[in-house]
Amino acid sequence: MLEPKQDVEAPAYRDPRARRSRDKLAAAILDLAAEHDAGTLSVGQVASTAGVNRSTFYQHAASPAALLRQVLSEELDVLREAHLSAGSDIGPAILAVTADVARHVDRHRNIYRRGLVTDTGSGGLHAMLGSHFEASARLLLARRAVEIPAPGGREVPPPMVARFIAYGVVGALESRLLEASPRTVDEFLADLRELLPDWWPIG
Repeated sequence: MLEPKQDVEAPAYRDPRARRSRDKLAAAILDLAAEHDAGTLSVGQVASTAGVNRSTFYQHAASPAALLRQVLSEELDVLREAHLSAGSDIGPAILAVTADVARHVDRHRNIYRRGLVTDTGSGGLHAMLGSHFEASARLLLARRAVEIPAPGGREVPPPMVARFIAYGVVGALESRLLEASPRTVDEFLADLRELLPDWWPIG
């Protein structure tokens, strides 16, 4: 498992006991969220499944939905760090990380179906996944790895570019989750490349 993020939802605890508790909580929330909307889970349910007490849970997250977002975000962050390192060949790198994110969504298909494409899902996964892709796009734009279009000599604002790309990809993934028999990742990527603009490295 991954080191907890140092943010308002997940204070970092680096001693071995805290690490074991974190791993147990991560496994518990993934198991439970595959069967239930994370927004309806109680802290007691997650703590009991993990074999920890409620106070230990609150050392790692404010709620079950927050814990789920942290665990999934950490998996996504590892993928970005693995592919989008400085100096990487940007086109293949973006293609590889997008493929790995699609596989990540496939692995947690029940969780994402419930959190992204149902009316009752309240786990905040749409914003979490969108934020991940937006951060990746902003990283590439900051490195000037992507040339932003400049119609009439006026450059489109980078934040607008980042959100446009990010939430377009999230929408494509949501559509994939609605398929009864999902296409292969390669087929998904081929269709996504047709939809992305020509100026994006894999468009």
